[in-house]
Amino acid sequence: MKPILFACFFFVAAALAAQSTNTEARAATEALAAKYSLTEAQTAEMLRIQERKQRDLAKVAALKAGDPALYLAKMESLQNGTLGSIRRLLTTAEQRALFQQTQTTVRSRRAEKQKEMRTQGADEAAIREAMLALYAE
Repeated sequence: MKPILFACFFFVAAALAAQSTNTEARAATEALAAKYSLTEAQTAEMLRIQERKQRDLAKVAALKAGDPALYLAKMESLQNGTLGSIRRLLTTAEQRALFQQTQTTVRSRRAEKQKEMRTQGADEAAIREAMLALYAE
């Protein structure tokens, strides 16, 4: 009886977690579809990208407390991969120009934040984590 209850609880918890991830992915997709004026096909692909991002974020989250260096490396890789997927998805000159403008703004904000943190004497791990927090898309 207990194993059955445990299995039921596990499946319900997994379904709720998947639903939450799906909701976040849909919200991100809607925002990006509006921002870049995506076609239906592009929007469907963007949803896949955002769902993959949410799944990967959930996998990496456990590393934050256990292995911070690995966590930061995986988060950087996740962000770079997501940005690459989005960049490949955008087909019009206007979409690519807006994407490039957004990334230029993010790089400028990161440079300012990094300079500020270095003058305050912050350690490298804190700086890397702050850079990851400044992310668009």
